[in-house]
Amino acid sequence: MPSTFRILVQTHHMTSRRKIYALTKAAKSLGCGVILKVGRPPGIMLAEGERALQWLDLVKQLRYKDYRLLKKELIAQPLLDVPVGRVVEVTSVKELSTFLRTNTQLYEWWRLNMGFKKDPDAP
Repeated sequence: MPSTFRILVQTHHMTSRRKIYALTKAAKSLGCGVILKVGRPPGIMLAEGERALQWLDLVKQLRYKDYRLLKKELIAQPLLDVPVGRVVEVTSVKELSTFLRTNTQLYEWWRLNMGFKKDPDAP
């Protein structure tokens, strides 16, 4: 059974259409489902897929300002409601939050890893 990864990245902002096109093209060719928060800061990328690590390599090559890998993990099953090879773009954190809220488990994971919620298991 192939391994599926979930990746969460934060950047200063995502305004370059050239870079966004490169991310979209890579998601399609690598078979990853991706949601991008574009426009004003912060830039946020959430990807799931069997080849998400290769997609992450492209993100690093694009040299986004203030790039931060917030979470990279192996997952049992994808939760992101984006078809494989597709990219959804949103323009606000509120819109991203609303999109992710359709899956409570993914929404809570995102809030925790973005630092919006304290980890209940932390000392």
